[in-house]
Amino acid sequence: MTELTRRSLLRVCAGVACAPALLQACAPRESEALAIAVQAPVEGLVSVSTPRVPELLKAGGSLILHPEGNDLFGRPLSLLVANTSSQGLKAWDAYCPHAGCEVAWADHDDEVVCPCHQSRFSVDGAVKQPPARQGLDSYSAKLSADNQTLIVDLSGSAGVFPALQNGYVTFLIKSVPDLLLLGGSVTGRAPGVPFPLVLLRSSPAEVLAFDARCPHLGCSVEGAQKLLICPCHGSLFGLDGSVKQGPAAKPLVALSATFDGQTVSVKIA
Repeated sequence: MTELTRRSLLRVCAGVACAPALLQACAPRESEALAIAVQAPVEGLVSVSTPRVPELLKAGGSLILHPEGNDLFGRPLSLLVANTSSQGLKAWDAYCPHAGCEVAWADHDDEVVCPCHQSRFSVDGAVKQPPARQGLDSYSAKLSADNQTLIVDLSGSAGVFPALQNGYVTFLIKSVPDLLLLGGSVTGRAPGVPFPLVLLRSSPAEVLAFDARCPHLGCSVEGAQKLLICPCHGSLFGLDGSVKQGPAAKPLVALSATFDGQTVSVKIA
């Protein structure tokens, strides 16, 4: 059965379910977003031919893409892509930071919604309504010049750190003022790096760096003097990345970082 046939069948079944006696129960439910499997990312880019994603060629349409592969937590990669009426093509990590449910696009409200616990997020991924306490990672999505390919860039939105070059994120420490203070830390993105970073000034001569994703459900951790803290569910980590308090059961992934007193350089594995 072709993808288009499956889509048609889903719509017919939805129509049958929404018989007049059940109209009230069949109000639009963002939890019913379609999902398709696509090829694994190549150099941080997910590409899919536009004939496979007709939903994204019209304003308000949305689709979940499942690229081949798993994320840090063993979950299948999952991306929500929407052709928003307000800002055009947008993409987000589809897992809600609260409890890991897959989110959906609600074009009539111009927001991303978690169907499990009703967390809501703005188009830029910021939290609009809890219980989620952290925003969604957002990604750029666009069509190729010939409109034949949808491209999602998993390097994420630009952050406080400069772009990845030759396998390293390198910057002058004075450009990130929070790292000038002992115990100071910064969590943010670097263009070209497919995950957030957290850096912490642990001593006058040392800056520590980690993949910021909490191994519990992927929220970005934050530094706090002698600890790293997950703001979503309260996991605590030592400055070596080890777990001090759950629910996280695995340590943070440490990254090699050098600091010569002026320049910080983080190696991205």
